[in-house]
Amino acid sequence: MKNVSLLCLRIVAVLSCLALCACATTYTVAIDSLSEGEASGSCFLAPDPAMGVAGDDLLFREVSGLVAPALAARGMPVVASREEAAQEILLRYGMGEPTTTLRQWTYPDYETVFYHGRAITVRVERTEWTEHTSYHARLVLSARRLEDGQPGRQVWRTEMKVSGAVDDLRKLLSMGIPALQQVLGRQTSGKCRFEVSEDSDGEVSVSSME
Repeated sequence: MKNVSLLCLRIVAVLSCLALCACATTYTVAIDSLSEGEASGSCFLAPDPAMGVAGDDLLFREVSGLVAPALAARGMPVVASREEAAQEILLRYGMGEPTTTLRQWTYPDYETVFYHGRAITVRVERTEWTEHTSYHARLVLSARRLEDGQPGRQVWRTEMKVSGAVDDLRKLLSMGIPALQQVLGRQTSGKCRFEVSEDSDGEVSVSSME
């Protein structure tokens, strides 16, 4: 009876974990931002020269499209030309090295042993290991005031790192945008950490981990 009960509990636990995993996917987001005064005014997005890509690069245009709503929500609408903008924002993005961790799970179980021809049930502890790989996407936005159409001094800089179980730059960055919008262009005095959850219907929620 003990064996059956324990087996049922283990099955329920596994099914519960699977159900939770099916319901929501979580991502962790870390954002560090520096600012000199209030960030505001229209902006022109340009690729950071360190990336070596042109302004019409397809991936740059897609990442710019992800960032634009967050900028607009912070009072910094994106315009099509530098001449129309109050500030220029250099945009840099990419994937970091993935990290793999081993997690140990110890649970009680029962085992049947034979002693002098008799079957005896004994309690044992079993240990299982699971391997989890996390992928990391980074995004850096660096803003300078435009003076007579030329970049002046830097007025704010925001860096975001998004980590999750998917090896997909665009997906990871898109999951970080709701958190980015909360602190973009502000002074954070250190890293702000968030957890972003996406349910099976595509609904996204953000919670602070501070």
